[in-house]
Amino acid sequence: MSQEELKQDILDVVTNCVKCRFCLAVCPLLDITKGWQGQGASGITLAIYTALKWEVEREYKEALRDLLFSCTTCRNCVVRCQETSVGVDLLDAIDKSRQFFVEEMYGPMPQQKKPLEFLERYGNPYGMLPSERKEWMKGLGVPDYSEATAAEVLLYIGCTATHDPRIADVARALIQLLKAAQVKFGILEDETCCACPTFRLGEQFLAEEIVQENISKFKSRGVKHIVTLSPHCFDTFLNNYPKSEMQGIKVQHYSQLLRDLIKQGRLVLKSKVEKKVTYHDPCYLGRHNDIYEAPREVLGSIPGIKLVEFNRCKADSLCCGGGGGRMWADFEAEEERLANIRVREAISLGAEVIVTACPFCLINMEDGVKSVGVEDSLKVIDIAELILSAIEEQG
Repeated sequence: MSQEELKQDILDVVTNCVKCRFCLAVCPLLDITKGWQGQGASGITLAIYTALKWEVEREYKEALRDLLFSCTTCRNCVVRCQETSVGVDLLDAIDKSRQFFVEEMYGPMPQQKKPLEFLERYGNPYGMLPSERKEWMKGLGVPDYSEATAAEVLLYIGCTATHDPRIADVARALIQLLKAAQVKFGILEDETCCACPTFRLGEQFLAEEIVQENISKFKSRGVKHIVTLSPHCFDTFLNNYPKSEMQGIKVQHYSQLLRDLIKQGRLVLKSKVEKKVTYHDPCYLGRHNDIYEAPREVLGSIPGIKLVEFNRCKADSLCCGGGGGRMWADFEAEEERLANIRVREAISLGAEVIVTACPFCLINMEDGVKSVGVEDSLKVIDIAELILSAIEEQG
């Protein structure tokens, strides 16, 4: 797509916005900034319209860049517009504007350029050498998918679990569950990034290269079923990869697979977990892909669990603040962190545990617990870890 075509696509979206401002009420950025109109979705898209329609000074474009790349891409604005207004996909305009700004050499944010450089050089946004990527799974006995005879599932670990020890714990818990359920699975020993950061940060050309490399791996190994640890990988495979190329490959988030395994009786949960928990809906599982019930069904199968819902849950869930490439940048205009707000909401519910199903959410929520100073009264745990604590040893 040429720059002119991209520009026109963006203008086609933003000119349909009727400026009703209903989206501002649900934009998470307004919870953590001064609440100016320009910091919300319709304000960002109005600024985009101004920048594209008329030539503006570089200083203005840099200010717009900061607004544009601060968006969490939570999709709450889109849901609200569909429910109460004309159904404009403002997030599509924001995503394409990021691509436009990158191609015009104005974006992304300076801090966000490093993960893109790492992706191009090492195949991951954290700068790990490929040889380091497998360190976390030593001793687990997980076969490479190409060697796993009659494998049912390709377990796609993602970059964060191979970089962050806390998320590696979640991956280990999921592996133990799959083994307990006697699922025939394997991993890609040469696994690289799914391309999510490149799509979110507007680096379209690099994204397309990564996509083709991964599709080649899937096809050469005969992959028919992918299960991801991260909702961001799940969403990328499902919505950013060419559907024609992914035809015949089933893509699931692991919470969906766990629900299926429990329903099939392949995972038996007999140990009581006497805890009052609240579930935090990850944006890229919930609002982006309408997966709300599978994680709740999994939680509901645990004996002893008492689930209390956040006031803002499901399609109205508050973003953790980690989406849209924000894990690699800080924003000076922000006076609070979304995860801190979420932690206070959990405390007000009397919850003992925040349960989630996303590496970014887990990292941010644990940071929020520390920032708010409630480590003694509130824990954050991934749903896979909770299920592992509830299963009876199975042979």
